[in-house]
Amino acid sequence: MQTSLVNIALFSSLQVLLSLTCFQEVVEAASGKGFGDNIHWRTLDDGKKEAEASGLPIMLIIHKSWCGACKALKPKFAESKEISELAHNFVMINLEDEEEPKDEAFSPDGGYIPRILFLDPSGKVHPEITNKNGNPNYKYFYSNAEQVVSGMKEAQEKLTGDSFKSGHTGDEL
Repeated sequence: MQTSLVNIALFSSLQVLLSLTCFQEVVEAASGKGFGDNIHWRTLDDGKKEAEASGLPIMLIIHKSWCGACKALKPKFAESKEISELAHNFVMINLEDEEEPKDEAFSPDGGYIPRILFLDPSGKVHPEITNKNGNPNYKYFYSNAEQVVSGMKEAQEKLTGDSFKSGHTGDEL
């Protein structure tokens, strides 16, 4: 009898521990990590699934917790009402530190940070959508909210609606 009580206690403790671990992952994914807690952030896997199901394009931020340029962009990004409004038209993915994908598609012109990339609803990176007002050597580096807004508007135009569908008619049956 005492052994079964110990087993029940151990099993219950394990369940609580697993629940807390899963809860922590959800909270961390939902956290803006400085880029704005008012935006619905997703993990890479969840974001790709949601984009495919919803037909929305993805905006993906890759940054590091120790990066000075990332720290400088965070308040500008978080305080922008226009970014917050445009975010409703995207699946927003926020990847920090070790969450950065190893796939070369996520570093089309190098591994500098921060990088902002735009993906179509199927999860394909569109390297042609760059910061047109930034440094041509770092095409995916955005230093202020106005540049981010411009990129979001370009991505929205190219990756949604008729313009996107007309460029991908061969993908459909």
